[in-house]
Amino acid sequence: MTQLSICMPSNRVLKDSIASIESAIAYCRQTDAVLIVSDNSEDPEKRAFLQGHSGDLIYVSSVNTSATENWKRAFAAAETAFIMPMGDDDLIFADPAQPALDLATLGGDYIGAFAVNIAFTQAHGQLARKTLSLTADDPAERMKGYLNNAGGNNSNYYSMYRRDVFGGLLSLFLSAHPTQGSYCDWALSLALVSSGKMAHDPGTVFHYNMDNWGSREKIDALNTTIYTAVGLPEGSDRYEHLLMFLDLYVMAARKDTPLTEPQKTKLATDIVLMTMGRFVRRVKQTPDDYDETTRYLVELAMAEQNSLGIFQIALMMADILQPGLKDRYVEFFRRAVAA
Repeated sequence: MTQLSICMPSNRVLKDSIASIESAIAYCRQTDAVLIVSDNSEDPEKRAFLQGHSGDLIYVSSVNTSATENWKRAFAAAETAFIMPMGDDDLIFADPAQPALDLATLGGDYIGAFAVNIAFTQAHGQLARKTLSLTADDPAERMKGYLNNAGGNNSNYYSMYRRDVFGGLLSLFLSAHPTQGSYCDWALSLALVSSGKMAHDPGTVFHYNMDNWGSREKIDALNTTIYTAVGLPEGSDRYEHLLMFLDLYVMAARKDTPLTEPQKTKLATDIVLMTMGRFVRRVKQTPDDYDETTRYLVELAMAEQNSLGIFQIALMMADILQPGLKDRYVEFFRRAVAA
C-alpha cells in the first residue's frame, strides 16, 4: 500500500524544474510513492509535460495563485499516511544498495523519518552529507539533536512526516502566523521534531539545492530580505531568536500536538532556554543594537521564572520591533490552543 506522497509546489518553468520532477517520478516508481506537483508557473510547455505524465504523478493546476496557496494545494491533494515536501530545484533518489524503510512499520511515537540529506550548489557540487535519526523520549533533546546535526543548514526540513502531524502544523502556520515568512523554516522544523521521534531511511537520498545560500554575499542579502519580504523592518535579523521563541512557544502549545500536557509544560521552559536565552545574550553583548525599552524588557525577562510570563514580555518586545505584531501573535496563540 502506498504510504508516501511527495508534495512539490512548483513555480519554475519546465527547463528549470524538469530535473527535479523527473528525479521524483523515478523515485516514486521505485518506491511505490506518489508525486504531487502543484504548478503556478503559467508555463504552457510545463503544463503539457505534467498533463502527459498523469499516470506517474498528480498534477494540480494553480494558475494565478500565491506561493502559499500553491503549497496548500499540493498538500491538500495528498491522501497517504505520510508526506514529504520537496522544492522544484531539489533532487531525490532511491539507493538500491540500501534497505528502504517501510514507513508503515513505524511506531506511534514516531512522526516520520529523515532521508540521507546531501546539500549541493551548481558551482561547488556536493557540500555535505547528513544522516540523522532522533529517538530521544524528551522533545527538547530531539530539538537539540536536530540543531547539533544541522550545522546551520536546515535542509533536513525536507523529510517524511505523518500527514496529520505535518498538516496540522502547516494549517496553523498558513492560516494564523503573523508573517508566514520563509525565515520560520527553522521554527517549523524544530516544532515538528519536538512532536515525535524521527527514524532514518538509508534508502532515500535527498539532494538539497543550496544555490540561494551559496556565498557570503547571498547569505547576507537573504538574512535581510527574508524579513523585509514579509513586511518586517530592516534589521529584524537582530531579533531572530526572539521571533523563533515566539513561534516555537505557540507551535509547541498547539492543541493538536501529539505531546502530553506535562511534556508541553516542560517543553515551554526548554524553549525559553534554547531560544529566548540566545536573544537575551545577544542584547547583552550588543546593547547599542537595541532601544532602551527592549533592554529594560530583557532585564524583566531575566527575572521572570514563569514561561508564560516570559512569553508575555517577549510579545511586548515584538511590538517594539513592529507596532501591531504583538496583537497578531496573540491571535496566533489563540488559534493554536483553540484549533
